[in-house]
Order: sequence, then C-alpha cells, then structure tokens
Amino acid sequence: MNKITLQKVKLIICLLFVFSYATAQVNLDSLKTELNLMVYNNPKEAISRVEEVYPLITDPSMQISYLLTSANAYAVLKNHDAVMETALKAKKIADEKGSPVNRLQVSGFIGGQYRRLGLDDKALLYINEAEEVFKTEEIPDSLKYLGGNILIVKGLIQRTSLGCEYALPYFKEAASVYKKYVSKKINMVSVAIAHNNIADCYIEINNFNAAEFNFKEAIKYSLEVNSGHSLAYAKMGLSRIYKQENENEKAITILKEVNADLEEMNDLSIKKEVYKQLSENYKAIKDTQNYEYYSRLYFEETKRIIAEEKKSLNTVVNGLSEEKEKSQKETKSKFIFILLGAILVFIAIMSYLAYKIVKKKKKLNKKKEQINKEQ
Repeated sequence: MNKITLQKVKLIICLLFVFSYATAQVNLDSLKTELNLMVYNNPKEAISRVEEVYPLITDPSMQISYLLTSANAYAVLKNHDAVMETALKAKKIADEKGSPVNRLQVSGFIGGQYRRLGLDDKALLYINEAEEVFKTEEIPDSLKYLGGNILIVKGLIQRTSLGCEYALPYFKEAASVYKKYVSKKINMVSVAIAHNNIADCYIEINNFNAAEFNFKEAIKYSLEVNSGHSLAYAKMGLSRIYKQENENEKAITILKEVNADLEEMNDLSIKKEVYKQLSENYKAIKDTQNYEYYSRLYFEETKRIIAEEKKSLNTVVNGLSEEKEKSQKETKSKFIFILLGAILVFIAIMSYLAYKIVKKKKKLNKKKEQINKEQ
C-alpha cells in the first residue's frame, strides 16, 4: 500500500514538473510574440522587458530569440553599437548550441544590420551564410517565412548597387512568402515592410499609382497588428506621392498624423524625415513661419543622427580592423609554424641522410680493411 502511494506521489510530482515547465515555455513564447510587436511601437519598453526575463531563460533557442528581439529594438532606436553587440552574443550561442533555424535567424539579422550601415560586402557574407543554411538544412514549414528576410536584404543590396529594377523582384517575392504565413502576427509586420520597399521602388521609377497602392497595403497590414513604425513609414510614403502631385495640404495632414505618434515611437530617422517633409510642404504653400520652424527641427535631428551613426560606424569599422588584424596574426602564426615544421623536417631528413652516408662510409672502410688483410 505504502509502495503504491509512493509511486503515485512520484507520478504527481513528475506531472507537476512537466506541467510547470510547459506552462513556463508557453508564457515565454507568448511574451516573445508580445515583445516582437512592441519593438516597433515602444522599443525602450521591449528592451527593458527582455532584460528582466532573459536571466531566467536556459533554453538556447529561446535565449537567441529574446536577444534578437532586443537587438531589433535597438535597431529601431538607431543604437547600432548595442544592435551588433547583442546580435553577436546571439550568434555565439547559435554557433555553439543553436539549431539550423537559430543560425539562419542570426546570420540573416546581422546581414541586415551591416546592410543598414552601408557595409554591403560584409552584409552579403552573412546573408549568403543564412541562405546556405536555408537551402541545405531541414527548416520546418512553419518557419519557411524566414526565407523572406533573406530576400528583403538581398533586394536592398541590389537596390543600392544596381537599382530598383533589379530589387523589385526580391521585394515582391518576399511579400509573397510572408503572406503565406500571416497567421503568425509578426509576419504581418514583415508584409508591411515588404510593401513599403516595393512602394519606395515604384516612386523611384515614377510609377506613383503602383506606389500608392503598395503604401496603402502596408498601412492595412500595419493596422492589423498596430505596428507604429511601418505604419508611419507608409504614411510618409503617401505624403511623398501627394507632394509630387502638388497636393501639399493633403501631405501636411497625413504628416501631422505621423508627427503626433512620434513621441511614443522615439524613432530618430522618422522624426528627421517628417520634419523635412513638413518643411518642404509648408515652403510649397508659402507658409514661411512653419517652413522655418520645421527646417530648424530637421537640421537639429540630422546633426544628432550623423553624430550617432558616425560613432557607431567607427566602432563597427574598428571592430572589422581588429578582426582583420587578428586574422593576419593567425595567418602569420600558421605560416611561421609551417615554416618551422618544414625546417625541422628538412633537418631530420638531412640528419638521416648524413647518418646513412657515415654508416655506408664506415662499411666501405671496413670492407677495404678486410681486403687489405686478405692481401
């Protein structure tokens, strides 16, 4: 009887442990989804929440996921130093303990960050690494949307180097990939980002109707998940079209909507662009007071961003120089090691040959002595 009771107690304890672990995992997954959406509306709060929960996470995949959420929030805030520091921490975990999906996520993310810094060669290195994992490893169907991230970054690199005609197919394919997986809410943000990029390209090639359609698609998907960042970008895109069509009052109205949400979003690049567009539209309608006011705000934000990005770029470039220097030192050490090895082998061979010659000479001398004695 006691034995049966003890077995039951053990079973109950085991079930409670499994249940509590499963509940904790569900809570972490649920919080991760919430934070991924928060990144674009309140990045500082998202970072703070990650810092609170991260020390409690032991699963490598979950650690990587939370680190990338934090890195993405830093990217929205344009804190490039923190972005790279956090992403490289995630890469170390991915390389040592992560799954193929983890390596794909991290390499793709880092490639995107280098692209934002204008370091396309370095970006391609990581994007190609991500693409290799995507093509050669087993990626669950539910995560195939990650292929869209690779396409977006490749499209951005193509746009910079070759122009929008070459970039558009990548952006369109990315949007198509993401739309297959919109049941996962974060992919609605990705669809919006893809449409914003498509629309940007259509503006560049002066197809304003197609651009307006795609910005409105971006707005639709952004509103589904309350993504303030992609929503603001799409609205600013529409204002650019209205300005081109000399509908300045219409452009000002939509820019004022974006401006009203800027305090909560705290995105410097959007602030700068909104101020610039407002100043240009007020200039077009000859409102000198508002033109001068928003021009001043635009130049102040530009100075702040240049200072921050220069500082971040210097840090990254210095890091690359150190990496190159380290690689050169390692190559030099390997060369010296190989050279010393070759010298030692050469000495060993020469010693062996000398030994064989001496031995042979002794043998000949001995034979000569024997012949002389016989004579």
